[in-house]
Amino acid sequence: MCIPHGAVATKDNGYIKEDKPKKHIEKPSEQMMKEGDPDFVDERTKPYKPKKKSFFGSLFSD
Repeated sequence: MCIPHGAVATKDNGYIKEDKPKKHIEKPSEQMMKEGDPDFVDERTKPYKPKKKSFFGSLFSD
């Protein structure tokens, strides 16, 4: 006979789950949102160039 997934087992296995501290990411300040991060380092290797649209892409786009 199978035990359903939601059923509680009748035997205690002795495992006690430890409470872990919640991971929290600090919200950026209003000044950083307006001016940007002063410690930011741009690691891009080449500048961004948008792709040119193909002939069929220009025909079927809005």
